[in-house]
Amino acid sequence: MDEAELRKRVEIALETFRQVDRHLLENDLSERCIAARVAFHLHNMMTDSPELSVDVEYNRKGIDKKRLPLPDPCFNKRDEDGNSIVLPDLIVHQRGADGPNLLVLEFKKTSNRAGNDCDRIRLLAFRDVLKYSVGGLVECETRPNREPRISVVEWL
Repeated sequence: MDEAELRKRVEIALETFRQVDRHLLENDLSERCIAARVAFHLHNMMTDSPELSVDVEYNRKGIDKKRLPLPDPCFNKRDEDGNSIVLPDLIVHQRGADGPNLLVLEFKKTSNRAGNDCDRIRLLAFRDVLKYSVGGLVECETRPNREPRISVVEWL
């Protein structure tokens, strides 16, 4: 599946999320909850590719934990050797060590004051080190008195 097709399917899954799961944005639910529902909708778009899986916080490369060279503010946690262990918010891949790894999405709520810099760094590392074909930064508007929305604000 090429990058254009992946992007198209993500956009359709986000539109379905907006129609079906708007409540999650309106009530400022967690990024994990939002990512899981987007994964559900994206999974439904992948029935023509049963070899591919859509997973949330899938932290393995084969049987090993996923590790990336990331600066201190940008990792989930470190292992006993000081390597950064990462949990991608949502991925489309073929499970196992060899992949292929097609898509990685990082979600960021607008109510999160951390900003997007670490998400960009993580997405680039997923692409460069773990060989994901495409990465996307998904922004979720969850602040009070704002129109709820969800969209890819940057493709990497």
